[in-house]
Amino acid sequence: MTHVATDLHGHTRFSDGRAEPEDYVHVRAGLGMEVIAVADHDTFAAVPRAAEAARQLGVTLVPAMEVTSFVHFGTPRAEQVHVLAYFPPERALDGSLGQTRLGARAVEVCHRWRELVLGWLTALPEEQRWYVDPDRRLGELRGTEFPALQDFLNLLLARNRLVYEDFVRHHVEFWEADRALFGWTPEEAIETIRADGGLDVVAHPARIRDKARMERVLDVAAGIEVYTSRHKAPVAAEFRARAERTGQHWTASADDHGHVTYVRPPDGTPRRTIDRICAGA
Repeated sequence: MTHVATDLHGHTRFSDGRAEPEDYVHVRAGLGMEVIAVADHDTFAAVPRAAEAARQLGVTLVPAMEVTSFVHFGTPRAEQVHVLAYFPPERALDGSLGQTRLGARAVEVCHRWRELVLGWLTALPEEQRWYVDPDRRLGELRGTEFPALQDFLNLLLARNRLVYEDFVRHHVEFWEADRALFGWTPEEAIETIRADGGLDVVAHPARIRDKARMERVLDVAAGIEVYTSRHKAPVAAEFRARAERTGQHWTASADDHGHVTYVRPPDGTPRRTIDRICAGA
């Protein structure tokens, strides 16, 4: 089976990563990767900049999103299941991603995140809020100018460790309390990805505690992420064997957030899967 040098899952500062989109692409292109994807959580915000950087370097940028869904939402057994949505490279800069249901949802996620952060800030005692936002500038920022998760955590760490720890406890509500945005099942997320013209690949499936429920998700998915930096070799081999046995697509990616030394994904991704992504629905 022919493999392509890839990294199809990683994050920028537009979700919970540290890299600028251009730097993200440059690092991977410098390692000889032919196909690269930015897959931020529930947003396409980094895609245009990453795609332009890839164009200048002569590599392929696959527009992607890591979509948050849940099993057992609203119960003590609730767990996030992430599904990667991949789209043909030409959609990175043609504006069509903004017309998808995932694109519309991404805008709403951005709005809700801003509301959560500003609501939390407003409730802080004045002396603590002053350390975080002394000029009251955060309320003036909108869209991609407003700090995403990692940028906001970095800001809090730099200005007030005490409120950082309070926000880390508080921000979990963003996912767990909003059924309209995050309460859908993995199967519903997969259905939406396909309706939008994308290829669905279940991300890091070993992380889910409810193994029986995950098996049912994998049974309906088009693809499986068999390796990330969090998968040990025997686990990755097991998921790869499953995908090859069932004829599903599979990927091997870093799931890099920029917090630790970059670990290059082994082997790359099968040419068959790359061709399917590039072909679209």
